[in-house]
Amino acid sequence: MRYAPHALRGASLLVAALTAVGCSSGGSKQEFTVPNVLCGVSVPSKALSQLLPSSGKRLSVERTGSLDEGSALCTLKVDGATVLEVSGERIDSGDSARNILRSRLSIQDPRSAENNAIAYADHAAASLIKCRGTDVEEEDISTLIKTLKPAHADEPAMKQLIQGYTNSLKAQSPCKEKS
Repeated sequence: MRYAPHALRGASLLVAALTAVGCSSGGSKQEFTVPNVLCGVSVPSKALSQLLPSSGKRLSVERTGSLDEGSALCTLKVDGATVLEVSGERIDSGDSARNILRSRLSIQDPRSAENNAIAYADHAAASLIKCRGTDVEEEDISTLIKTLKPAHADEPAMKQLIQGYTNSLKAQSPCKEKS
């Protein structure tokens, strides 16, 4: 079967045009600086970057409350849209990170790490720091991180973020001394 040369040339141009359109990103990229601290706690910025939208010009962080007062909330926004929330709370002892994800976000089968002190999925994670000992108040400190669209769901990045955040928070010795 023979094709006319102009038909082959036309097909080649169509394929090239479709390839160029398919590969074009429209020039959008992350123009904002990814923070390395959230709610006063150091975080692995590479893991955080992988969860944030691929494009955007401005990132802002709003913080309300304080863990010292009982609870804190940090909201990350990219170009005005909320994309990630980090909440921390002092709670009665006895809960689990898995249960926090189940009850608050209806995640039924999260993965666990660090002897079940951390539970995570592709778009959310929870951790518990147990405050125990003769000189501290018996309580747990829970941290909950969740992404909201247009942020990315990325299970390995979420695990790295919750582990890094929790380890940095532990290093701050957040447990209250008994009065």
